[in-house]
Amino acid sequence: KPPLFKRVQEGGRPPPLHGRAIRQPTRSAMLRHAGLAMQPPAGPSPSLRCLLLVVVGLWALACVNGDDKGRERSDRRKRRDKRGGGGRYSQRDDGDEDKKIYMPRHSFSTPLEYDSLLNDWIVSGASIFDRERLLVHPGVPQLSGFAWNKWPVLTNDFEVIFQFRVSSESQGQPGQDDQAFAFWYVAENVSASYDEKVNLEAGKTGTWNDGLRQQGMTLVGGKATFDGFGVVLSTAGASKKPSVSFVANDGSRALVFGQDVPSPQAKEVDFRNTLNAAQFKLRVTPAKVEGFIKQSPSLSWIDCFSVERATKNGGYIGFTSFSGSGAVKSPTDLASVLQLDVSNYDENAVGEDIKDVSTQIQEAYRQMLTDDNRHFLDQKSQTEHLNRLLTMLTEHLSTAKPADDRLMQELQGLTARVDSLNTACRSLHQEAHVLLGPGAAFNTDRDAGIGALKKELLGLQLALVHNTAAQRKKIEDIHKNLNEVKSKTNKGDSQTYGILMKQSDELEKSINSRGTQMTWVMILMMISIVAIGALMYTRMSYYEKKHFI
Repeated sequence: KPPLFKRVQEGGRPPPLHGRAIRQPTRSAMLRHAGLAMQPPAGPSPSLRCLLLVVVGLWALACVNGDDKGRERSDRRKRRDKRGGGGRYSQRDDGDEDKKIYMPRHSFSTPLEYDSLLNDWIVSGASIFDRERLLVHPGVPQLSGFAWNKWPVLTNDFEVIFQFRVSSESQGQPGQDDQAFAFWYVAENVSASYDEKVNLEAGKTGTWNDGLRQQGMTLVGGKATFDGFGVVLSTAGASKKPSVSFVANDGSRALVFGQDVPSPQAKEVDFRNTLNAAQFKLRVTPAKVEGFIKQSPSLSWIDCFSVERATKNGGYIGFTSFSGSGAVKSPTDLASVLQLDVSNYDENAVGEDIKDVSTQIQEAYRQMLTDDNRHFLDQKSQTEHLNRLLTMLTEHLSTAKPADDRLMQELQGLTARVDSLNTACRSLHQEAHVLLGPGAAFNTDRDAGIGALKKELLGLQLALVHNTAAQRKKIEDIHKNLNEVKSKTNKGDSQTYGILMKQSDELEKSINSRGTQMTWVMILMMISIVAIGALMYTRMSYYEKKHFI
């Protein structure tokens, strides 16, 4: 036992601590110190557990009912605000903000990167991406342009918000009657069907717009026959005021600007020459299309249209424009889009193709978003779902590892280049100190050092100029001597050539004569050999006959 406990048991008092007496330990404290106290139970009693389960169940049921009632109240407030808001939509959220998923391949924001945007967008005509905006068309008449996205929108429950400017240099004057720019959602992939060569060939004998007419692109720079819908912002209404029109087509006929557009239900909103960038919001659901506009980010949304229309997924978005024919003596507006935000509200669908991911991973992700795979019956199904997710992430990491390694190598190369640049700057700084004077002399007598350096450089320049003149004179003398030698050589060469020709002729004649002589000598030698052979044959025949006899 501890000494303190022993002394208490013997009836003594514990020693004071820092001048204060310690209380007499209680029986429970002594038992607890001695290890004889009762241990607490391992858990709550069964009755207490049942009570806790009942309380938790009632709390969960109340939460569910509260959420349902809260959603009903939110819907009632939204409908009441839209009915009694004087045409201005309440700035409250739709209630689905937690489901919104940003779609980067269909969106862009400043600062824009031209090279990366061309992977997702095709631009042609007067439209071009620059650092701060998408220039739909400049303030020049008779120009058309467009920017179409290359990838389909894989959901029919999405939202589009774009910030735009329509401005002219002449404030307070109406614009061209037939100028307009539009946003489209159509079933056709215009980026694949569009042929820019047709426009280039038409431009040789006519204009760029002639090529567009050959391809049927006569409605605000886009195709007049299309399957889908769009929003047209123009000044071509009966009142000649800026207006927003909803346009829809099923591909059965060609729409005509001035007749079908602007629509009779167009909403008049002055979006020209606004102080800040205007905004337009297009909310698309499977059964409805709604449009809202506001002239500044600080203002409320203005209700433009609400159309009951079934929308299919798989469409393509884009901007088109026409700057006007210039027939009316009015300023031509410049139209530009500063930012585009496209969001998916469908929890059971992937809004767009996932960039830099294999098709297998995309399909696995789509399957996990379906209702059958999002609600689990037991822990086993949850475990299987997590295993599929882990497998998908592992495959993505293995696929992205080469790109990450390459990026790391590039970063290391850039780091080495920066280090070398730093070393070169330090060397240059040290050389400047050596030339202009180190330490305090560099700071106090800096102008004198710079003047001395300029003087040395001037002297060096004069020396180089003097030496250059002397060297130029020497080079001219050398050229003169070379020309003289060349002329003399040419004269001497002609005489020498004549002598050589004469000697070669004589040599040829002597060789020919000697060849003739050698020929005759060979003939005589052959004749002599034949004659000697005949004599020897005759003589040998004589000796053979004589011996035989």
